[in-house]
Amino acid sequence: MQIAGLGWRWVVMGWLVLFPMAKLHAASARPSAGAPTATEKYVMDQVILGNVANLSSAFPNDERRVIRGVFLEELLTGVRKDCSIHRNGVQIEGAIIHDTVDLRNAQIKNDVRLIKCQFNGEVIFAQADFADGFLLERCTFATTMNGNGIKVARDLSLLKSVFNGPVSFEQLQVEGVLFAEEASFLSTSAPVNFNTLKAGGNVIFSKTVFAGALQMQYGHITDNLRFDGARWTNHLALASFEATKVDGSATWEKADFTGYVSFKDAKFNALNLTGVKWPEHATGEWLWFNGMSYQRISAGSEKDSWSNLMHLLDRSARGTAYSIDIYTGLQEFYKREGYPGVANEFFFAQKKREREEVLHGTEWCWSLFLDVFVGYGRSPLRALFWSILIVTYGVSVFRPKRMEPRSKDIKTGPFSPFWYSMDMFLPLIKLHDAELWMPKAEARYARFWGRIHTVLGWALIPIAVAAWTGMLEK
Repeated sequence: MQIAGLGWRWVVMGWLVLFPMAKLHAASARPSAGAPTATEKYVMDQVILGNVANLSSAFPNDERRVIRGVFLEELLTGVRKDCSIHRNGVQIEGAIIHDTVDLRNAQIKNDVRLIKCQFNGEVIFAQADFADGFLLERCTFATTMNGNGIKVARDLSLLKSVFNGPVSFEQLQVEGVLFAEEASFLSTSAPVNFNTLKAGGNVIFSKTVFAGALQMQYGHITDNLRFDGARWTNHLALASFEATKVDGSATWEKADFTGYVSFKDAKFNALNLTGVKWPEHATGEWLWFNGMSYQRISAGSEKDSWSNLMHLLDRSARGTAYSIDIYTGLQEFYKREGYPGVANEFFFAQKKREREEVLHGTEWCWSLFLDVFVGYGRSPLRALFWSILIVTYGVSVFRPKRMEPRSKDIKTGPFSPFWYSMDMFLPLIKLHDAELWMPKAEARYARFWGRIHTVLGWALIPIAVAAWTGMLEK
């Protein structure tokens, strides 16, 4: 009896647990669309014939252009037995859908073209698999658009569509081209998410408007990326392209950034930043290029590009974490292009910023000395200039009236301030003038400067030789 009673208890407990779950599942399951409305019947008739179901023309009254979300789901997935989809696919223009469209995990075999449609409810395409193309052109989305994990075997188009709510296309995979030209993403509450995007063709966001942040990180674009003329209107939002790889060219020509921008660890074949309007932040952390790599880069005409890039780094560098690769990347690029002078300008800028943000004490002094004296080996002529200056100053200090023979027993000729200054300055080279002459006891400054003169020669000449032989550049 005890065993039987225990068994009944388990049955009751299981019923208490499973019944609410079953009830919840039944409540969440979407009912069948059933018989079509007159508008939906028109749509099916046109789809069967392979024509565009243009509701704007067929039903000028907005109320007549309404179709149900569940009907659209059944039509796109091909489960409606009363509608045989033509090889041209589903083509609908001007439809109004008030309720939710939920196509998560759906398998959609036919080409889908939704033009000038108005979605007033939530739109969910998460993990949907489109075996052909998917077009959402000039559509309006009043609330959330969830396109996470969509796979499209051909092209995906969001051309001129307006998204008023949160938008996410994370892990989107497009075999062909992604068109988002002149689209508008107007939500300021959540970032537009295109993280881990994979595209086999071009990705085009030209003249697109972003009212909030954009996340396009860790993606791989096989062809070109275009943000020409795109605009970001929120001065607090971040446009992030971090760790994105573009095999073709990536262009932001005449793009307008208002907030913050990051290209950290991005990899480009060719990068075009010509005519970009950067944020008005004078200095500080608003632009990140750390770890970014490229084969080619341009920020204007061939004449102005390098100076525009230098100005950009000068504006953005202050207050950010120091990263040498921002400068070395530009150095290497201009070396490859045959502009060693321009490459050196970025090298000097990098060293200057290193002193400002990293070096202290003796390291700071040594860096400044190498910069001033030999340009870190990049400007060895500076060493000749300083040597001539020191020797010339020595000539003015070691005047004949301040000098006397070291010994009355030594026969000397006329005293030469130039050769004496040279002999005191050059290490390991004996011109014998310094062995014959010395400053008089009362010429205290000449005696003092004679020591400094010799020390400078021993310090500067080896560095000058290293600069001339290229050893300091290694």
